[in-house]
Amino acid sequence: MRLFLVLVIGWSFAQKKKESKPEGAPASPSLPQRIYEQATKYNDPISQIFALHWRIAAEGDRFGLRDTLAQAYFQAGFYRQAIAVAEELLRDQPRNADLAELRALSYFYSQDIKGALDAYEKLYDITQSPLHLYQIITLQFNLQRYGECQANIDRLLNSAESERLSVRISMPDGQTQEVPLRAAALNVRGVAFRMQKEYERAQKAFEEALKIFPNFTLAKGNLEDLNQSKVLPQLQEKR
Repeated sequence: MRLFLVLVIGWSFAQKKKESKPEGAPASPSLPQRIYEQATKYNDPISQIFALHWRIAAEGDRFGLRDTLAQAYFQAGFYRQAIAVAEELLRDQPRNADLAELRALSYFYSQDIKGALDAYEKLYDITQSPLHLYQIITLQFNLQRYGECQANIDRLLNSAESERLSVRISMPDGQTQEVPLRAAALNVRGVAFRMQKEYERAQKAFEEALKIFPNFTLAKGNLEDLNQSKVLPQLQEKR
């Protein structure tokens, strides 16, 4: 059986939160500023982090330096440190969607599924984005919380906004495919039903996904696996 893999949603924080020279900043760059700029030029995240710590120690948290530090930690793959800074900042900015997304992705990339689920639930509370709801669905599936997963799939399918959105899904062979969000959610529904041995409902979910997106590779594979197994032929014989 081909199980779906969790998508990676495009991360907006990195594009939005690049350090610039803010109003009130010193006219001449300080030494740590110059180190940071040079490290950025050469894509050296370790030196960026060092320079940011120097600036924070010398100047205090001016000009959103800790936001930039959280971003630098994330980009360097220091996810626990990124979480620590983001959570510190979110205590004062609880509705900051960029920081909440950074925290959620950091939990996800550190493979802390329970932490990621909690973080995405908090992010969804801020954004009400169907894309973030889809991440919640996939995380609940991985934690075998099928009842909550199915309830959130219903919520996503009832969202008018979900009709306009798509996601890029990773496949077992390492390829990716851009898929309408509703089709992706129905594929998850089908896999969850199959895991619960509700085979006819699984078949229906895969078929609904393929009606939305006939070229959906994972849904095709899941339906083929289901049909090739002994389960559906046995059910059809009983009818």
